[in-house]
Amino acid sequence: LERLNKCLKSATGLLTCAPVVWENGCEQAFSTFRTACVHLRREPEALDTIQDKVNAWKFVCKACRARPFLHDRGNEVIRILMKSDLWMQAFQETGMQVDDLPPDVQQPFKQRAEEAIPEYPVGGDPDAAAGKAGGEPGPPTGSSGPVDFARPSNMAVVVQRCTKAKILLEERADWWDEIGQGLVVFVSFSKGAKAEAVRDAVHFLLTAKLATRDRWAPGAKAPRRAPGPSAAESLVALCGEGEAQGVLVLPQESLVSEVAKDNTGLEYSHVAPAKVAHELYKAFTAALRTQSAELIGNSAKAKQLKVVSATFDGRQYYEMSTSGPCTHSFHF
Repeated sequence: LERLNKCLKSATGLLTCAPVVWENGCEQAFSTFRTACVHLRREPEALDTIQDKVNAWKFVCKACRARPFLHDRGNEVIRILMKSDLWMQAFQETGMQVDDLPPDVQQPFKQRAEEAIPEYPVGGDPDAAAGKAGGEPGPPTGSSGPVDFARPSNMAVVVQRCTKAKILLEERADWWDEIGQGLVVFVSFSKGAKAEAVRDAVHFLLTAKLATRDRWAPGAKAPRRAPGPSAAESLVALCGEGEAQGVLVLPQESLVSEVAKDNTGLEYSHVAPAKVAHELYKAFTAALRTQSAELIGNSAKAKQLKVVSATFDGRQYYEMSTSGPCTHSFHF
């Protein structure tokens, strides 16, 4: 119980902080809060003694909006809290509606609300909310656009850590651009991809723990750190601490390929039309620059993220070094 009160104080404190502080701290705060709730799930009396239930609800809902990949864990916390009449009454005091919760938990929450507080106007249509992948949910604080709970699946991204990478932008002029420590990002769009998915993807790539400050190289005296998740930090967090980071972006249509019906070839029937994909690619690279600047802020210590993007058309030639390697793939 003491642990829950302590982590709740830190979590709810983020609600009034600057966007960059929220972005850097909300994941860890939510993880700690969830763990404490799970440990007390069979002790409802202990959960009922928590004082600041209203801001706890606000934090959980905001964290779920800001981090779609916390969806399942958010549902777990909500299902634990909604067993208590006191917590249900506290939700009423927040002024929020059932529609402010993740779609998968809206229907059971509505039923529980009608039981615990019959006079509460739960409102909303959970079934409709669950199906509005391209809808207009309110943007989380610090985000540059709407983020839906259910991420669309029309955008494929592969991310690989690098110690340095460079891309040939103009062959005749032998013009290269490069980044140092950071991420190489390959992106592809299938039919139905929309700008909302682009903003969601960019927000995730900037704030998820995908990067590292490790600069190990062969022959270095310092011990080599394991390339796993324990060494990972977000681009926003690293840049905010003054660590130079970069992102090299390349379009790669093949990410949305499928095995042909004869099981011997590949098909690209779901690839977005070239003109549409080009516009989405430009929006993706532009969003990386604008959102990173917003999230990192302009403190004296911070370093802005360097974003280098390959041309959309033509052959891509790039070189990359990595001390990992560490690769992730995502669909948005």
